[in-house]
Amino acid sequence: MNNPDKFFNEKFITLNLKAKTKEQAINELAEMLYSGGKIKSVNGFIKSVIERENTVSTYCGSDIAIPHAASRYVIDAAFAFGRSNGFSWGEGDGNVNYIFLLAIPEVKGGDQSKSAHIAMMSSIAELALEEDVRQKWAIANTVEEILETFNSVLNIKK
Repeated sequence: MNNPDKFFNEKFITLNLKAKTKEQAINELAEMLYSGGKIKSVNGFIKSVIERENTVSTYCGSDIAIPHAASRYVIDAAFAFGRSNGFSWGEGDGNVNYIFLLAIPEVKGGDQSKSAHIAMMSSIAELALEEDVRQKWAIANTVEEILETFNSVLNIKK
């Protein structure tokens, strides 16, 4: 990507997610994306994410959930990261400590496979499943330490 900072930066990281439920986490992270100019309606985007979540849970195991939506309320593709004290993602899901909220612009015609952002978002999800990366997130004291773990993914030019 030409400008990795465009997709993810320190404004989109919280080490102290206050949320105790899936909905609260999505809301808290969506507010960060809204404040950063990535989405134009918090409520509209959250509705898109919850609709997607109700189809299939985005709990991934390994203390990770990756809620996301391709939505008309997304101005620019981006993601937010939150570290929590752990809570149950949903019925039948395990606890989550790391939540990524992916905001993907809706592609006209509905064919998301044409979106250049999908490959980058997929790389981020793969990175999240690496145990050594999750260990760094667990002990990080600053947002810069979290940001550093994404450098290899963010510097990929597709």
